[in-house]
Formats: sequence, structure tokens, C-alpha cells
Amino acid sequence: MKLLPRLKRLFSSASTGNPAFGATGRGRMRNWIVSNNGPNTEIIYSLDELRRKSRDLTRNFAYMNGAYETVSANIVGPGINVMPRHEDCTLCSKLKELWDEWCLDCDISGTNDFQSLLSLAVRERWEAGEVFLRFVPVNHGIVPFKLQLLSSEQCKLDENHVNEDGGKTIAGIRFDKKGQVQSYVFYVENPTESLAVRSSFETIEIPVEEICHYFKQVWVGQVRGVPEAFSGMLKIRDMLEYDEAELNKKKTAAMMAGFVTSDAPEGPLNEDDEDPDAGPGEAIANITSGTIVSLAPGEDIKFNPPVESGSSYEPFMNQNLRAIANVLQLTYEEFSNDMSKANFSSIRAGLNITQRKHRQEQNRLIHQIVRPVWEKFVEMAILSGAVDVELAQYNQNRRAFFRAKFQPAGWPYVNPQQEVAAQKEKVLCGFSSRAQIIAENGGDAAEVDAQINRDAARAADYGLVFATDPTLGKGAPIPSEKS
Repeated sequence: MKLLPRLKRLFSSASTGNPAFGATGRGRMRNWIVSNNGPNTEIIYSLDELRRKSRDLTRNFAYMNGAYETVSANIVGPGINVMPRHEDCTLCSKLKELWDEWCLDCDISGTNDFQSLLSLAVRERWEAGEVFLRFVPVNHGIVPFKLQLLSSEQCKLDENHVNEDGGKTIAGIRFDKKGQVQSYVFYVENPTESLAVRSSFETIEIPVEEICHYFKQVWVGQVRGVPEAFSGMLKIRDMLEYDEAELNKKKTAAMMAGFVTSDAPEGPLNEDDEDPDAGPGEAIANITSGTIVSLAPGEDIKFNPPVESGSSYEPFMNQNLRAIANVLQLTYEEFSNDMSKANFSSIRAGLNITQRKHRQEQNRLIHQIVRPVWEKFVEMAILSGAVDVELAQYNQNRRAFFRAKFQPAGWPYVNPQQEVAAQKEKVLCGFSSRAQIIAENGGDAAEVDAQINRDAARAADYGLVFATDPTLGKGAPIPSEKS
């Protein structure tokens, strides 16, 4: 016996001779052959096929398309509120006003507003694994730049080499010696499009300052994103084929097809002078209510027996849907829209888990897209003169002008009466503040207070008194109809 295998078994086995880890053993583990490549090597050689198959599942499996819509609604919803935090309140108000107006016309194609761009970016991140957003300077608009989404296919995946400056380019992303991203290599045209394309092979290098790369880093050192369903694609495809087979089986059973048999057939099979298009094996008699068909001597008619799917179909489908929902970071009820077996406790427990996951994704979306876009917006607004700020003051402390709070929309209440009462008790007991509760619901406490103040002033001008009037908390009585 060779020395090296003996030493390996000696130092990796217990005194009984069995492996310390069962997965490293022989026997039924013999055919478990695994790759030892790094994440980027595996992704570069697999990403193109993974993307194509993921997009195919979206087009042909209704659950997947619905799941991406649900994920986008959960993460983006009505949008992410940006609240400037500069010490000059007047400047904050001006920046906020400009931002809200710019968000309505920020797409270079004019198709989407900023909220819709974020929703599309989340869909692309889930379906293709990543998406790129480019800052495009323009000569018009209240702030002279717009946004352009670039698909994952447009970043050159096979651009891999060591650079002259000692850095390296991996999957179309150029890094310096320290590992910081410097630029991205993109195809000028989307290589998967074939209509009105100038060149499918011309590339352009865009500096990192003009690009936002939105993806989820699953492994250390990973530089390109993979579709969210990468670990469940095989199961999804098998389930889709099984479901289609069951559907075809029921369709065939419902057709009530009949077959005429004969011990000694004469003439061409299914010969019918009135139907020249009838081919061999086609039925030539229509069965209607009260029909009596006379058969020739020696002929018999047989019908295909209807076949049921059996009691295992629904449990099998539900179990697979649960597994796929888990892959996509959703509950079974969210993924399947099946609420038949849900109750308040199960829905609440499931939403608590998925909302924590989606909070993480919201933070990733803010860090990789929303915050860079906001900083670029503030920079262009000041340099273009859209807001009146001294350039010397801006250059002295740029970070002060970029400060902002990014607040995602709050989650809808499952039980509004109980949850609002619980929030009220937290404030009364000092366990939380109004500002925190309002922020959890996606709002800004200062803005809400200003709205309450305006409502109260307007009501006072009209002589209106409501139970929500803040002055009533000071002991002012609610006027009755008699008074």
C-alpha cells in the first residue's frame, strides 16, 4: 500500500479507523465529487448559463415571476425616504424639495421614476444575480444627471487578466493592488440583443465613480452576483416538468378519446370522404347527447379511462413550493398565495423572519445604490447652482452636505388594532419614542409633527374641532352639538 494514503487515513481517523467526519468517508460517499475552485472561478464559468436558466424560469413558471414581484414590493414598496441631515434646515428643505422633483424624472429613458428603478433593480438582482446603475450627465433638468440601469449581461464576464499596474481584472471588474474597484468593462450594446445593434463586441471602460453595482456577496472575495434561486433551480425545473405532466395527463383524460378496434379491418384506417384532412388514428365520429353509433361486425370501441392525480399530488407540490420559497427568502404563503392553512400566529411568525431578511436587503440596496445616488445628486445640485451654496464651504466639508437618513417604508400591519395599541403602550411606558415608532412605519417625525400642526391651524381657521386635536390633551372639552 502507498505511504501517502496510509498516512492520510491514519491522521484523519479515530482509533476505530472511521473518518472523523462522515461526509469524508468511503462507501456511499464515494461518488460525491466536489469542486475545489474559488467562488469567482466557479461563477465565471457558470454565470452565463445560470442567468439564462433563471430568466427562462421567470418566463415560464408563474410562481417565480410572482415571487420577484413580492420581493420587490417587500423591499422597495412605495420607495425609500431620504431625509437630509445638514445643520442648515433651510438647505435641507431645499435639497428635499429638489430630490422629490428629480426622482420623478431621473430615468434616462423616461420610463421610470426612482422608486420604479429601485423595484426593477431588485427584480434584476433576484433574477440575474446583479444589476449595474450608471450616472449619465445631461444638459437639462433641475439637476444635470440621470440614471441608466445596465443588465448583468452587459458587463464583460470573460475579461480576466493581470493589469500592468499590478492590479487585476476579474469578470470585467478592474481592481488596484489593494483590491479596490477602479472601473468596469461594459459592452457598448447588450450582447444578448440582436435588434438594431451597432456592435456586439465593442467595449467601454467606465470608472467606478459613475457606476453602482448592486449584488449580494455570498462568498468571501466574490465580485459578481449569482441568481437568488441558484441552489434551487434544478428542483424548480423538475417540479415544473412534473406539474406540466400532471396537467397533460388530466387534459388527455378529459378528452374522452375513443378508439375503434377490429379483428379484420378493411380499407384505409379512418377513411372519411367528408373529411379529407383526417389522418390515421383520428376519430371520425362525433359523440353527442343521444348518439347511437353502429359498429361493423368484428369492431369494438374502447375509451381511455380517466386518471386521477392521486392524493400525493398536493402534498408533494406544497412541500416543493415551501423549499423554493425558502430559497427566495419568502414564506410559503407569500410565494404561493395560499392562505388556506394559515392563521394569525403562523403568518406573524413567518413575516417576522422574512422581514428581518428583507431589512438586510434594504440595507444592501441603500448602501449600494440609494446612498451613492443621493451623494451624486447633492454634488451635482451644488455644482450646477440648483441650490445656493458657497463652493468653498462645500469643498471644505463635503460629507456634511451628504449626511442623510434613509428610511425604508414600514411593513403593513397584520392586526392594526393590536399593533397600534402595542406601539402606543411602548411610547407611554418609555420603551420607545414617537420618532422611533414613526420611523419604523417609514415616516419622519419632524414632517409628521409639521403636518399635525398645519392640520390643527387649518381646523382652527375654519372653527372645526376633532377628537384628534392636540389641544384637547390640555383639558379643553370637546364641544357638543347643544353647545
